[in-house]
Amino acid sequence: MIALRIRFIAGRYHTTPWGRHVNEGAVEWPPSPWRILRALIAIWHRKFSNEIPESSVRPLIERLTDLPIFHLPKAALGHTRHFMPQEPPTTPPRTKVFDAFVTTHPDDCLIVAWPYVTLSPEEREVLASLASGLSYLGRAESWATAEVLDQWDCDINCRPIEAGVSAEGERVRVLATMTPEMFAIWKTGFEAKAVGVATMAGKGGRKKKAASSMVSPDLWSALHAETSDLQKQGWSAAPGSRWVDYVRPDDAFRVTYRRKPKLEQIRPTVARFALLSAVLPRLTDAVLIGERMRQALMAKSRGLNGTEHALPVFSGKGPDGHPLNDSHTHAFFLPSDKDGDGRIDHMIVYATQGFDKHAQQAVGMLKKLWGSGGHDIYTVLIGLGHPQDYGGLATRDGQTSTCARSRIWRSVTPYVLTRHPKKNGRDSPTSQVARELVRRGFPEPEQMEHLDHGIIAGKKVRWLEFRRIRTGGGGRFAESQGFGFKITFAEPVQGPIALGYACHFGLGQFVAADSKGVNGET
Repeated sequence: MIALRIRFIAGRYHTTPWGRHVNEGAVEWPPSPWRILRALIAIWHRKFSNEIPESSVRPLIERLTDLPIFHLPKAALGHTRHFMPQEPPTTPPRTKVFDAFVTTHPDDCLIVAWPYVTLSPEEREVLASLASGLSYLGRAESWATAEVLDQWDCDINCRPIEAGVSAEGERVRVLATMTPEMFAIWKTGFEAKAVGVATMAGKGGRKKKAASSMVSPDLWSALHAETSDLQKQGWSAAPGSRWVDYVRPDDAFRVTYRRKPKLEQIRPTVARFALLSAVLPRLTDAVLIGERMRQALMAKSRGLNGTEHALPVFSGKGPDGHPLNDSHTHAFFLPSDKDGDGRIDHMIVYATQGFDKHAQQAVGMLKKLWGSGGHDIYTVLIGLGHPQDYGGLATRDGQTSTCARSRIWRSVTPYVLTRHPKKNGRDSPTSQVARELVRRGFPEPEQMEHLDHGIIAGKKVRWLEFRRIRTGGGGRFAESQGFGFKITFAEPVQGPIALGYACHFGLGQFVAADSKGVNGET
């Protein structure tokens, strides 16, 4: 057994059956064996005639004149209409032309199999070469690829109807090829009949005799005949061809709708806000603004998931009120000073677990942070995305050094210890930072330097000038003293980075600096 697997890479098979006009809208399905063998011959002439001799191709084609069987993929019918210009003075100047075609899914394949044909290794190699040269089947817009199969695992659903055997399905006439023996018998009978008619009918007979002289000497030559020449000569069916009844599925052209595979939705992990107010808060009050942002988003999220509790991604707590054991995957509320004037003008809400549809709804609903004795702060959601979408040096619009990717990071708000340093050197500030970085999934720092101050609006600001204790809630800290660091990694790492006590509310926040030591936003 041998087979061809044909795939229509554009999902369309354009062709008109023999003897039908293009404007009838008829389609050929399955592709006729006559067309397939002529396509293989055409490929040999165009691409392989200098490599493969005729003596190798001709017996292969004659072997494949046996009737094939098919696996027809799910298909549908379609057509387009074109108005083609005509040569003047023809009227009308344009004529409507129908282009009917069969549509299939580009990933589905047509199988043409010859179950009783066994090829030698040399013949199979020739067929494989010819199949590799197939670029279209039918009209030139029917882009296709083909390959040889020795076996197939799909159902055969289109086969010739055997005499006296009932077949279920739709009957369709298909133009097949005579075998060499059938052609020789047909040619002998046709010529004998033509001679007899010529003897009895005079002038009409001479025309019939002239027609018989145009019959190809053998099947190989008949398969080379141009269709237009045969039609001009008055042939109702091409010499060497035969009509065969096949049966195909009743639903061969039933329209089937395939639901596109649902793409896995990647949750955004960053929500970036711009802040507007008559008087914006100072960066030294970062922890206060971080707490107010958390309270506002918790309030907006209550009831969105069908419960009266705030969403855990914002609260960091489960329905029972106990903190989540999620290794800091809930939200960080990180204030930043984009324009470097010392006041908080942006807020980054970052959660490694991502924001689901309810969290995104809450983020979209947030419009204002209440002043609590100060000025109200209005929030404008700039966008949802991921750190790499917004990461970059602060000198570029739409980017923030909090979410950048860099080797060098420096403190922009004080780091507050969660463990008391020991006299023997254990739990020193640098060791606590290094240990926490590794626990968060960052690499171990290559180098760490103490910074005794931060830079705000171009001025040095000591860490003790920052608000370092939350106004409410829990959280464990060892001492209220603040520390600052410059951290250097061996390879660039992706922010944000916030460590230590109240790191979810803006303390212990780092920003990226380039290799020249130029700091990002403050």
